[in-house]
Amino acid sequence: MEDAPLPIIQTPKEETKESFEIKQEEKNYKMNINIINQEIILNIFDEKDFMKEYEIKLTFDELKNIHKIFLTFNSCKDFIDFIKASIENKKILIKKDKDNQVTIILLFEYIFKQNTIKFELNQKKMNFESSIQDLYQKYSHINEICKNLEMNYNKLIEDNKNIKEENNRIKEESSKIKEDNKNLKQENLNLKNEMEKKFKIIEDENKNLINRINNLELKINSSNKVINRIKQNNLSNSIDSTIIERNELDMIKSAVKERMNKEIKEIKKIYQATIDGDDSETFHKLCDSIPNTLVFYKSAGNRRFGGFASQCWKSTEESIEDKNCFLFSLDKKKIYYSKKNDFKVDNYLVFGPSFSKGGFCIINIVSDALKYKSLKTNEKGHKDIFGGDENALSEDGKFDGVYAKEYEVFQIIFE
Repeated sequence: MEDAPLPIIQTPKEETKESFEIKQEEKNYKMNINIINQEIILNIFDEKDFMKEYEIKLTFDELKNIHKIFLTFNSCKDFIDFIKASIENKKILIKKDKDNQVTIILLFEYIFKQNTIKFELNQKKMNFESSIQDLYQKYSHINEICKNLEMNYNKLIEDNKNIKEENNRIKEESSKIKEDNKNLKQENLNLKNEMEKKFKIIEDENKNLINRINNLELKINSSNKVINRIKQNNLSNSIDSTIIERNELDMIKSAVKERMNKEIKEIKKIYQATIDGDDSETFHKLCDSIPNTLVFYKSAGNRRFGGFASQCWKSTEESIEDKNCFLFSLDKKKIYYSKKNDFKVDNYLVFGPSFSKGGFCIINIVSDALKYKSLKTNEKGHKDIFGGDENALSEDGKFDGVYAKEYEVFQIIFE
């Protein structure tokens, strides 16, 4: 008995298709990779010249002979993954020369070295069916554009119709006016010509005026910038003080910036005893709840001194410790800090702006201080702040205080 013939087993045909968009400078390319039974067909389309297609065909065995890296591939699918990774990592370049020769250049690292592989593609006849499909996809919105144009056109027709009706109405009125004013026709014509000439003159003058205004605005902007820079560099110009002199403010500003670690934007006066009144109620009304203040004092002996408080002035009948507080003498050009940072602001309703330390008043000014010549201290260690005022000693030779002549409060605003 003869053996029955073995059935013929057909290897299934391997088919894979992948498409990629490649953007390179101002050019965009479309790449198609088709795999049909171990044959790789690679196509390139130039989106700016879509009627041209470039192609190369390779078998899987031919691919392995191009470079050693392809020997590690198990299938044509590995080649597709390799191309996809090159596109994602921007390691692919496409060049086209004047002879319509397209070259694909792949850059990759293999065995710790930079490698380059080039595939040269040739132009082939374009599949017009595919081209038409691409054209349809690219310009499918033309129908929508046409609809919009049609709507706009219909609207223009309607508007034109309204304009014609308005024109007809105007013509009728014009005919009536002409009929009623035949004698004024020439006069109106002359007046029209004269008005046109004047309008032209006015139009020219207006253009010149606009140019002058623009130039002036540029100069103003430039001047404003210079003014702002001057203000930033010299804040003392904005200090309306009868006590501190212009060249003395830098010392105070430097001390404030060192304590607060901030840049000063503005220094604004909020209280002056000789103008607003030296009673403590007025001081608290104008200065309470405002942080970061400078107080300048002037004694009857024209000694000038003061202090900085970062804490707010209040009417709470208590002294509040202020670690950023410091005192100063303008006459001696000296800043006084507390080693323990324990200066306090005295927030009592019957006091004006006063400073203390460890329960002892350093600068204590009570209500109506100018009237009653009261500006006291109980802290002998800081009497140097008063600068040796001739009113600072009592009849028995002990330090008692100085008479107040003026005091001012300024708010510091930071950037």
